[in-house]
Amino acid sequence: MVIDIVLPNGNEKELFARAKQLGITSLVCLSSQPSTADGCVMGIIAQPGSVEKSRKKAAITAVFSTESDLHVVEHEHPNLLINFEYDLRADSLHQRASGMNHILARACAKNNVAVCFSVAPLLKLPPQKRAQVLGRISQNISICRQFKVSMRIATLATTPAELRNPADLVSLFVTLGMHPSEAKKAIGPL
Repeated sequence: MVIDIVLPNGNEKELFARAKQLGITSLVCLSSQPSTADGCVMGIIAQPGSVEKSRKKAAITAVFSTESDLHVVEHEHPNLLINFEYDLRADSLHQRASGMNHILARACAKNNVAVCFSVAPLLKLPPQKRAQVLGRISQNISICRQFKVSMRIATLATTPAELRNPADLVSLFVTLGMHPSEAKKAIGPL
């Protein structure tokens, strides 16, 4: 079973059709308000401080990375934490400003919060910024593995053209440092 996480804009049918062509068996549709799209597992994009309310409305709660990630992970326990790597901070000389550190990784592992790596935002970046983000993803994979944090791979596609073949996603993340079994598990059931 192959699952992808998307951000639909009323185009769920088109996303489902393209996902089926690519061999994706199920889509998790994240939005700020719950909806009832056919065949879609509904998830809510929660703001820090509102995860508990969101959990009552949908099966999956996701939070985009902010400065309050540690507080959110320790006190609110969302299912997914998304987009650490896209922060605007500059990298230091000896390590990348990847948004993940050992304290946050331990909290994610303890509270069963999965770290989600997304691909669609990566496609929209200029080449130099894209290289920087790929390095940050690689560093975060290493930290997640060290602290046994659950990892997810998602396209976060908003259009059918942004969906990607699951085998291509696995290959990309194996290149970035995931073990092949980790990458296959990261696109499997939640």
